[in-house]
Formats: sequence, C-alpha cells, structure tokens
Amino acid sequence: MKKYPYTETTDLVVYENHEKKHKKPRIWLACISSALAASIFTGGIVGSGMYVMNKNSQADHVNWSTSSTQQGGSDNGAAQISNTASTMENGKQVLTVPEIAQKVGPSVVGVINKTKVQPKRYYDPFSGRYYYYGNQDGEDQVVEQGTGSGVIITTSGYIVTNQHVIDGATEISVILNTGDEYTAQLVGQDEKTDIAVLKIDTDKEITAATLGDSSAVEVGELAVAIGNPLGMEFMGTVTQGIISAVNRTMTVDNRTYNLLQTDAAINSGNSGGALINKYGEVIGINSVKLMQTGVEGLGFAIAISEVKPIIDDLMSTGYVTGRPLVGINVAETQYGLFVASVVDGTGAAEAGLREGDMISKVDGQAVKTSEELNTIRDSKKPGDTLTFTIMRDGELMDVTVKLTESKN
Repeated sequence: MKKYPYTETTDLVVYENHEKKHKKPRIWLACISSALAASIFTGGIVGSGMYVMNKNSQADHVNWSTSSTQQGGSDNGAAQISNTASTMENGKQVLTVPEIAQKVGPSVVGVINKTKVQPKRYYDPFSGRYYYYGNQDGEDQVVEQGTGSGVIITTSGYIVTNQHVIDGATEISVILNTGDEYTAQLVGQDEKTDIAVLKIDTDKEITAATLGDSSAVEVGELAVAIGNPLGMEFMGTVTQGIISAVNRTMTVDNRTYNLLQTDAAINSGNSGGALINKYGEVIGINSVKLMQTGVEGLGFAIAISEVKPIIDDLMSTGYVTGRPLVGINVAETQYGLFVASVVDGTGAAEAGLREGDMISKVDGQAVKTSEELNTIRDSKKPGDTLTFTIMRDGELMDVTVKLTESKN
C-alpha cells in the first residue's frame, strides 16, 4: 500500500464536504447535545440506519407559513389559543409568550439517542465459566447515549431535529409532551447542514408546528426557544429573548452554517428544538451555543428557510439530491494535498485515482486544502467532470473524474 509523507503534528485527515477546522484560542463552539457527531462525509454513513419513506402528498404536507392568520383549529393541528392581548400584523396574529408556548409547545418533543453495547464479562476460576455483569445471557443491552429535542412538522408524524442529536444511534426514541414514548425511524440525515428527519407512527392526534420564513426575521424581534435542556427532566422548557443577529456564518466541527443569533437561553439538550417568532412560527432549529467563561446569552439556531429544501429532500428521498460526489477522502499535510482513500463504485475509482496520489490542481486551479477542492467541486453538478492534476511516482498526469450524486 502506497504511503504519503506526513508529520503527526500537522497531518489532518479531512473528508469530502468538510472544511478545514481552524482552532481559535480560548473560545470554542459546542453543539449542545451529548450525542456529538464526528464530521465524516464519504459515500455512506457509519453507525446510523436509514429508512427511506415515501411521501404522502396530503398527510405528510409540511405547513409553511402564509399571510393568513395562524390560529388553533387549522389543518396543521395547532392547539387552540386565546386572542386575549393579541393584535394583527401583516395579516398574522401577534401572540404573547404564553400563547406561543401553548401553540407550539405540543409540537416540541424529546429525542433519545440509544445504542447497543455488549455487557462486560468476567471469568470465574472456580467454575471455569464466564459470567456477564447485569445480563447473564450475554445479549447486547440498549443504553442511552444522549438526549435532545425535535419539532413535529406534519400531523402524520414527521419530526425534524439536529443530525448530531441522533448520530451513531442504533435506536431512537421520541417522547411527546404528553409523556407518550415512541420508537422513531430515521428517514434521512444530512451532516453538512446538521439536519435529520425522523418518523413516528401513532394513532393519536399530534400537533404539527408551522414553519416560518427566517429570511424575513429582523434584529430585535421577539424570539422564544422551546426544548429540553439537560434532558427529559426539564422537558418543554420555554425561554424568551430577542433575535440578536441574523446571517451569522460559523464553522462548527468542520461544518459551516448560516445561523440566527439569540439571547434566549439555550442549553445542552435544546439541540433540535424550536426557535419561534412572534407569530408562533418556527424560524430556527436550536443548535449551537457559544461557551466561554463570563459569556452569556449567545445562542444560535439554524435558519429554517436555509434548510427547507433539505427537509423536503430527506422526507421524499431520504437524502439531499443534486450534490456532486468525487469519491475520495483527502489528507492535508505539510507536503501537500493527498488522496487518503478512494470510495469503491464512485467516479474517482472508475477514473483510476489511487491512495497516495498528490493533488496539485483541479480543473487547472491550484489546490492545497480540502476547502479549496470542495469549493471547486460544489460549483459542479452530478454528471459533470473534474480534471485532477496529480503527482504519482514522480510523474505528473491528468485524471478526469465524472461526478456522481452523493446519496449520504
């Protein structure tokens, strides 16, 4: 197997669809769930099951906000709310915080990430047998890895949450605000945008939230967060604040997001929960908190309008359509950008790229980082080609790769 030069202090393996992670001293961003995901994007997803569900055009319709008044008793199953102290604005009903909590609270659920583990065993020298701690049958046990939040987006049981909340789960449970618990299917997940869609089957009537237009949000507007900070013990916690900033671009775990900033209290376990505007519409999925000694009130939510196409794709196909895939993992080293591995069955494999190839140019543009490579790739679409100028065994050559569609 061909090896490429590197040093332990500078070598960094960076996978496709991920940017190089830059460390900033004394400030760190934390995805606020105990189920954190390593940022790996190749031809498949490790540690997670995928269930592709067919979309029912009626029952599975996501209720996006319109100019009409959003009020209880509509098709989205929203709870009946009081008109007391409410006014009309732009054809919509402006709600108080208690009214927002009453309307959207039933749509926010708890999400539990579970996995199977083998019980520990010990050897008894007297009997000459192995025994298992807590499980004499030696069968795998299902244990909780972490908890987060989610938002019901259709009355038929589709739920949106953060991908990092369910990452690595072999089993996912959803708890409604009524206390009822269901096993959820993973419809699809997208590491790049940190969005996942789940599905539960229930005969009971459930309340779906209305998804708003985050592009219309202005700084200083009311922002209400609903979620499950610190686990199910504080399920359905409501906090309020304002929109502190819009279009905050941040990189967390090698992923870049367009975020809404809020001073509404967001804590561990709020990941995947709802950030809501004054009309009772979900404008963001709570995801990130800036953590630093002496810093408070810096929470962030993924802008809902940014991920609307992602949600739609995950519901209908189980993956995000239209994304080009080269089919290689690359390593950034002090000597250059190298092919770390090639994914079987992809355009890169068919074109003959090999582990150890040093990439100097892509489509005539010099590249030294995965970020530069990904920028060029993302300007293409499936079916297009990229020409890699590589160094192999001291010889410079061009390899043309046909891009396929990524179906992560």
